[in-house]
Amino acid sequence: MKNKKTENPSCTERKLGKGTMRIYNFDGIRLHAYGTNDPFVDQSFLFETHQELIGLESPLFRDNLTEYADYIRSLDKPFDCCILAYHPGGSDILPKTRFYTTETAKKAMLPGGSVKAMIDEFSGIFGDKIDTDIPKAMHLIKAGRVTLGNIEFIVKDTKEGFDLEIPAINAVYTHMVGAHCHNILESPRHIDTMIKQMEEYEGKKYSLILTTHDIPEPVKIAGEKKAYLKKIKQLVLNSRDRDRFIAEAKKNFPGYAGENYLEMSAKALFKA
Repeated sequence: MKNKKTENPSCTERKLGKGTMRIYNFDGIRLHAYGTNDPFVDQSFLFETHQELIGLESPLFRDNLTEYADYIRSLDKPFDCCILAYHPGGSDILPKTRFYTTETAKKAMLPGGSVKAMIDEFSGIFGDKIDTDIPKAMHLIKAGRVTLGNIEFIVKDTKEGFDLEIPAINAVYTHMVGAHCHNILESPRHIDTMIKQMEEYEGKKYSLILTTHDIPEPVKIAGEKKAYLKKIKQLVLNSRDRDRFIAEAKKNFPGYAGENYLEMSAKALFKA
């Protein structure tokens, strides 16, 4: 499905009971970005065409899932497809939906995988508030071009999941690239890879960058995130230990969300 590339799509906000829905109007497609307001600042997405809804990622907390499902029903259109790249779940609340993922992402979601381990860890902290029901039946897609519903996506494999380009709205989706949220970073090499990714986004001039951990942002966020990553790498190289690194990161980026992600990065970057 072809669509005019929109540089500045109009956006309206609708406050729900717990979360906030941001609705972006493109030519023939609406993007519904559901901000959960959960402890992880998660986002889930709906692409609305004239005929149907296609989902991207699932909320983690059960109260968000219930609210999200109610919102989907209010749009009164078929919701047959949902893409799960990094955040699985929702199959018990959305039983008629087909879930799509890659082989790499599926392995991460199954026992022994990194995503499954993280969900189990969160379940230990938050108990039954977390949805741990990973879909048992998932349809596999491969890297490259794939059409779901009547929207084309370009799938790009990553270590634990996959990113997406959405040409119809000139947007890109990646897991963690929020303007004011810390990233989970594994090594200086990983930081360099993300810097190159941001430079690629700047070059392609997307209308929006979508991420699971912050609201959709225009492409200028790539420059801001690149500066953040360069500073974080400098702090890694200059810090004696993880506590010093965390303190310096908080000092340099006050007000950033995702403090738990910063702590996870420190653990990976300063292995005992």
